[in-house]
Amino acid sequence: MAVALLLLGRAGLGDTLTRWMLVSVLSFERILPLVGLGAALALVPRLSFALSLAAFCAGSAIGWNAQSLYLSLVARVPHASEHLFLTGPLATLAAGLLLLAPRRLRAVLAPPLAALAGLLHMVAMRLTDPTLHDPRIAWLGFAAALWPLLAVALTIRAFPPRWTPIGAPILGSWLLAIGLLHGAASLVPRRTEAPLLLPPMPAQPSVPRANPFAGAAGDELFPPSVPTSRPFGAGSAP
Repeated sequence: MAVALLLLGRAGLGDTLTRWMLVSVLSFERILPLVGLGAALALVPRLSFALSLAAFCAGSAIGWNAQSLYLSLVARVPHASEHLFLTGPLATLAAGLLLLAPRRLRAVLAPPLAALAGLLHMVAMRLTDPTLHDPRIAWLGFAAALWPLLAVALTIRAFPPRWTPIGAPILGSWLLAIGLLHGAASLVPRRTEAPLLLPPMPAQPSVPRANPFAGAAGDELFPPSVPTSRPFGAGSAP
């Protein structure tokens, strides 16, 4: 992954690729189903584990190359295009169902559900490709999916905890609930609030303002001046 980042950084796509890695590849919606799938694959026999990894790789290739087929099937779902065509909720449901399945049934369901998870992941990578169909993005998206899947699966297989018979159904129920809630919330249309329109103010007639200094109050504050008498009369010469 570091080599791919270096190559794309030299091609002038460093900032764009980093933003894509943080927003799409390493987002909670992408990592959560892969972690759940890795935990489920750690509980299956070796043959089923190997077949599941091969099915995941095959599903990833199909999801990248046959994206239009998946989009045509899911496009009828209301508001699916606004949430990456429900790739995250469906992958989370697949991981949750695999963890909730009984032990023998889990070994049978692991390969097809792993293929479905790989298909959904690569469809999301194709939808969020910021480089306009750069072929290196496919390998980078696939490596980013395989890393958490193998990290969780191989760690649990190497150090199997004692709580797996109880913890696996609990984790599966959480993933199933998250997938259902996320998927149901994606189907609800966004609420748009109408603009608030204030009623027009009623026209008020203009009333002339009263003079506060008119009348007796004004005479008390400003007494009228008394004209001074002239000794020679008005208009007479001195």
